Amino acid sequence: MSTWIELFYDLIFVAAILIFSAAVAHIHPSYDSTWIVLVFSASWWVWFTTTVCANRFHMSDLPHRLLLLVQMLIIVLMAMEARVSVTGDSAYLALEYGLLLLTIAAIYQRASRRPGADQTYARRMASLNAAAGVAFVIAAFLPETPRLVVGGVALALLVVGSITLLHQMQAFSEEDERHIIERMGAFTLIVCGEAFIEIALAVSGPVITRVDVVSLVFEFVLVFAIFTSYFEDIPAAGLDQRLFGWWAGLHLVAQICIAATAVSASKLIGLTVSRRLPDLEILKLTVPLALFYVALAGIGACTRRRPTGALAVLRLATAMAVAVVGVAAWWIPWIHMEEALPILTVVAIVHAFAVLGTRESALAPRPGLTIS
Repeated sequence: MSTWIELFYDLIFVAAILIFSAAVAHIHPSYDSTWIVLVFSASWWVWFTTTVCANRFHMSDLPHRLLLLVQMLIIVLMAMEARVSVTGDSAYLALEYGLLLLTIAAIYQRASRRPGADQTYARRMASLNAAAGVAFVIAAFLPETPRLVVGGVALALLVVGSITLLHQMQAFSEEDERHIIERMGAFTLIVCGEAFIEIALAVSGPVITRVDVVSLVFEFVLVFAIFTSYFEDIPAAGLDQRLFGWWAGLHLVAQICIAATAVSASKLIGLTVSRRLPDLEILKLTVPLALFYVALAGIGACTRRRPTGALAVLRLATAMAVAVVGVAAWWIPWIHMEEALPILTVVAIVHAFAVLGTRESALAPRPGLTIS
């Protein structure tokens, strides 16, 4: 099970995700939100790499906790810096991320001293993160364009190298597999909770209109339907360890999509009948919602649940239904985002109930080989 320090560590991402969401909601022009998504993904990578190390080496002593505390402080600073860096000044962001990677290097260096079959893996991860961290620190003192190039190359090599090393680990024990599934579920739960907070904060103004209340209700129901679709299946479905990298990456996509739907729905707050959002806004809600169900279908294929065909068809059909609603709202003049949100919520609810009757219960045996 997750240790108390891991749950405490997760709390900082509640604050960080809320800061990222607020930045996306207020950035103009809207395409700059891509940068915020990239910064969030980089932060998520820190969480994932640290979680894998804790899962593999079971560290929770005082030095480990102090390193996590340093990470927590830097992650909040990085989230605050993300919005500022959109304007073209990413020096502090690069420096902060470099320091984060150096803390990960220190964590893995300590792990390499522990007895076990994965000492070599830990040493190599320590070296890889140390090299990438130094690259980011150096990049912080370069002009903007070279900084982005150096940072982008360092991050790409870090991710590719880490995934390669990840495949060289020994297979998860039954307890470790259950732990990593629980940790990913906990982060997904954090993102769902952030969606509640995002819409609630948007409503908490001096004047609350009927549209605000309706938007709040529908977003709450939508998030609950998304929560049900995930937690009624994925945590109990096990993990095909040969597809661990895909399983983790698709979780990142799903979590980004959940947060994006909350940001889009929060833009309905404060509207009146005479003031409507541009129809393009409906795409900013339907695209991530449709991608969420596609990612969910992919996650299902990476589990040990067999067969997965019926659930995959259900999830892809739901994604298609969401896309149809979005296109209809985009093209039909009398359907706007205010009218489309209830329809999308109904689609999500139908999917959640369908999952309860469609999921298969058989799990394939756990592999006893290394992850590949």
